[in-house]
Amino acid sequence: RGTWTMFNIQKEVYPEYELDYVDVSVVYPGSAPAEVEQGILRPVEEAIRGVQGIKEITSEANEGSGNVAIELVAGSDRMQVFQDIDQAVNRITTFPDDIEEPEVRLRSNQREVMEVGLYGDTDIWTLRKLAEQIRDELLSTETITQVEIGNVPDFVTHVEIPRHTLREYDLTLGEVAQLIFESSEDIPAGAVETSSGEILLRMQERKQFADEFAEIEIIRTQSGGVVTLGDIAEIRDGFEEVG
Repeated sequence: RGTWTMFNIQKEVYPEYELDYVDVSVVYPGSAPAEVEQGILRPVEEAIRGVQGIKEITSEANEGSGNVAIELVAGSDRMQVFQDIDQAVNRITTFPDDIEEPEVRLRSNQREVMEVGLYGDTDIWTLRKLAEQIRDELLSTETITQVEIGNVPDFVTHVEIPRHTLREYDLTLGEVAQLIFESSEDIPAGAVETSSGEILLRMQERKQFADEFAEIEIIRTQSGGVVTLGDIAEIRDGFEEVG
């Protein structure tokens, strides 16, 4: 209980809701995934494109079979959408001769949602770390498939480089930002910004910290020396300001 007694945890359970899907499965004996995609998945996707009530289509090509998972719009007439999809698949005339009869079925995934509020007299770093610990423990169970952390600002690493330092090394802020992005596999595209004379690294998940960014090589001199980001910049971790 030592870790938990500092905090209060408030739980709220929401009513169950259903996610409706229609699955289209086709067996194509002896086929490669590329043949399944060309001969099965594309015709199905094209045939159902105009059906009303479809939210998202996800296709998967395997050795000898293909599957199209179709998520329905919440609140739509599930049986009507299912029948429209079934009829659209039955009208396809371009399937390869060797396929087995397409199988179209309706399924519902019933979900129960719980919201857990975590608060306490401590800093946001500690709360965020504990929230991630709780998330990881929940996801380690077989019955929970999705956990999201909300209502917390994104991580931000600030990189400040004086103008005279940039001039000394004949660098621009944009060039340094690009080097940081290229050297950091965990930074998603679009997460590196240059603003008000500094570089901002925005991340929803903290996988690298200031001391790790400091080791990024920026310049290699003719004599073999290395200038790192930490040599030319002030780097500090924090959170994005909200409001």
